[in-house]
Amino acid sequence: MLITKLKSKFRRVARPGNDWLSVDSLMVSLEKACVRVHTAIKKQLALHRIAPFRQRYWMTRNNKLRFRYVAGLSAMIITGFAALIGTPSSSLALKMNSSVMLAAIEPAAHDESVDVASLTKLDEPLSEASEAVNTIVSSGIRKASLAIKKPERPLFKQLEVKSGDTVAGVLQNAGLDGNEAYNAVKALGEYYDVRKVKSGQKIDVYFKDTPDDSLEFARLTMKIDPVKEINVTPTEDGYSAKIDEKELFARRYGRKAKIQTSLYGSAARASIPSSVIAKMIRIYSWNIDFQRDIRKGDEIEVLYEAFETEDGEFARYGEVLYANLSVGGRQYPIYRFETSDGDIDYFEPDGMSIRKTLMKTPVDGARISSGFGMRHHPVLGYNKMHKGMDFAAPTGTPIYAAGDGVVEKAGRNGGYGNYVRIRHNSKLKTAYAHLHRIKSSVKPGSRVKQGQVIGQVGTTGRSTGPHLHYEVLLSGKQVNPRSVNLPTGEQLKGKDMDRFKALVGTVYQQYVSLSEGLKFAALGGADDES
Repeated sequence: MLITKLKSKFRRVARPGNDWLSVDSLMVSLEKACVRVHTAIKKQLALHRIAPFRQRYWMTRNNKLRFRYVAGLSAMIITGFAALIGTPSSSLALKMNSSVMLAAIEPAAHDESVDVASLTKLDEPLSEASEAVNTIVSSGIRKASLAIKKPERPLFKQLEVKSGDTVAGVLQNAGLDGNEAYNAVKALGEYYDVRKVKSGQKIDVYFKDTPDDSLEFARLTMKIDPVKEINVTPTEDGYSAKIDEKELFARRYGRKAKIQTSLYGSAARASIPSSVIAKMIRIYSWNIDFQRDIRKGDEIEVLYEAFETEDGEFARYGEVLYANLSVGGRQYPIYRFETSDGDIDYFEPDGMSIRKTLMKTPVDGARISSGFGMRHHPVLGYNKMHKGMDFAAPTGTPIYAAGDGVVEKAGRNGGYGNYVRIRHNSKLKTAYAHLHRIKSSVKPGSRVKQGQVIGQVGTTGRSTGPHLHYEVLLSGKQVNPRSVNLPTGEQLKGKDMDRFKALVGTVYQQYVSLSEGLKFAALGGADDES
């Protein structure tokens, strides 16, 4: 079609009197020129010039263009034809790049029988049309190149350790070679025992591009708690690990709850954390037996601290600053206060320490399974005086020293099983029997503080189940722990008392402002045990 169009054009310009060759000779020259034009266009559109890929990326083994590129080029050609049809001239041949055409025609007219200058005047819109063709072809080539571009590889991966996985195995699956994974795990081991990694642990791995178009390990980050994370990076000498710790900010919370069926359940319904309730139990254990004294309808008020990161992520709970128990209609408010001597304790509003010589209950959350007095012995099978109190609790429950003192005995003691006895003064002692395990630091002659963990509840010796057998000895004789007359604690005086009174007003107002608008826990339905 291109040759036919050109023949028609040249017949119109070959008028009598011109020093032109015969029309037939001219047609032969034009045919040769058109072949050169065709060859030049093929070279300009050669696939290896569109994108620098190897032949196997484009061609099949049978030397045919791969289907995905046939589809892409077909769409490009259809778009180009649609654009050309819409131009002022409908002749595709006259809209080809004029510089390419003339470069092909010029060698065919060495005998000067063809006036090349005259050919450029065949059609004035030629250069304008050729620019449109260039734009279309360039746009199509660019789109085809983008379509076949390799997808970018991710420079970041978040890995998750699953059950049965090892850290080294997870890293190798992410793209690290065996040597890199080994060195990274070795660096992690400086701060974290990777053998104890738990299912669900997240590990962030970062990569970087290299000049040879491959990925290289750049950094590894593992978060071990809300505050601390370990960063491992490659260095000239191997791999280096460091631990980064976020800054914590203390935030205070005021909560209140009405007890319905259980202390922990009612507190949970009022958004009071179980760990805060456990601290309250230990604080009040000198005055209140939480198994026998707490009743339905009693109320709790508490102001406590929680430590959070800058972005609000919870890290841990702090101290109880204020608490108030309403037990049987009687109020027991207490405030945390540090004396001028640096001692920290909880005091009642009149400045009297809540701490007594002995705690009433040396076990958290235990129920009294057997009281002091005559009873039918569950093992021996006959009535026998029970010279202590039994607190039933699961095996492993912590046991606290009821008061400050010196350990007299710690070890096996006949039917008592594992046994600890503490001397508090010249007349007062306490004993703890059937322990599952005694704390390694608790040895004869060692000193213990009130509230210090000395062992765990168990069922050693003559026992039918896990419980603590607790005795109070006065002048060497066992007495009822609930009826013994215990001395009171410290009384604040002078400047400490003045500072304490100022603290009481400030802390209580803060509790009121933080708990304002909070209602008591809902009364309907049974509470969940915590």
